[in-house]
Amino acid sequence: MNSNKPHKKVCLSGNGDCRVVFCPGCGTLEINFGASTIRTDYASLHLLSSVLNRAKVQLARMQNASPANGDAPQIRPGRVH
Repeated sequence: MNSNKPHKKVCLSGNGDCRVVFCPGCGTLEINFGASTIRTDYASLHLLSSVLNRAKVQLARMQNASPANGDAPQIRPGRVH
């Protein structure tokens, strides 16, 4: 972000302490979550969205699996660190 000129940020989405704002002048996106802020670009936001959606689906599968029914969550190990 160019700090020499003021940024006119536009809120793209928000709910409580979570929001996404965009600066059309420099193309920077900011993800605000509580006291944390992540500055990123469109491609990284798209990737983060994809990863979070996949995690949400996997978590739902784990929570809906019932050992009594012989269901076991199919979780593929991945990098944690």
